[in-house]
Amino acid sequence: MHELAARVAVPLLSEHQLEAMRAANERFAAAVEAGDAAAAVIADDAFHDALVVAAHNPALAAVLEQYTPVLRRAEFLRFLSVDKFAAIERHSQLIELCAAGDAEGAAHLAFHTWHSLPITAD
Repeated sequence: MHELAARVAVPLLSEHQLEAMRAANERFAAAVEAGDAAAAVIADDAFHDALVVAAHNPALAAVLEQYTPVLRRAEFLRFLSVDKFAAIERHSQLIELCAAGDAEGAAHLAFHTWHSLPITAD
């Protein structure tokens, strides 16, 4: 669903929304570096919500709201793992793709980001 949000939102993003993504990524990086997974999740939500809001699709937002709690455990695992700094870089790459107007590149990266969450069987 975040892939769809990126594909739809990128052509609609304002500079203000890009700045909001940059600010959220700075908060995210600070939280990750501090080992504060709860703050990282809040900043990550703000980061990705910028695309969801820009997509102007209430159905998309509703589906993501419904399934986001399921992803929380995987997000906490990622933000406290050795992969934690890769998430910061992926956010930066997504901002660059959005700023360049590359909706397909942003959608591809969003897909990869969400499908690379660490999922455990226990």
